[in-house]
Amino acid sequence: MRKKTVGLVTAFLCYSAAVAGVFYFIGCQTARGEHSALNAQTFYAEISHIQSDTFRVAGMEVNDVNFRGEFCFSIGKETKILWRYTDIPAEDLEIGDHISVTFTGGVLETYPGHIQHVDVIQLLDDEK
Repeated sequence: MRKKTVGLVTAFLCYSAAVAGVFYFIGCQTARGEHSALNAQTFYAEISHIQSDTFRVAGMEVNDVNFRGEFCFSIGKETKILWRYTDIPAEDLEIGDHISVTFTGGVLETYPGHIQHVDVIQLLDDEK
């Protein structure tokens, strides 16, 4: 009887450890995901150049020192462009507009810095 109990307890502990490991692995993969909302960063910028779907911006002084330089990025179908929480077309953005840029993923250390995946651009100017 004692061997049977020890065997059941051991089996239960192994099963519990396996289940906990799977949930831990899934959680880590989700948190480390390249496009995870947990990794999103936002900075403020002024648009300095637009060519088709590629933008060049200059970071504003209110940003952290890492986001005061110049950056470029391309927008895709998945990029949301908002003004006062309303979707607007990319064509409404103009040189000189102040925007916030929310992105996930990396920034290539080139000049200007190249943001690889922009999630949201929000137009900050009051008039549109």
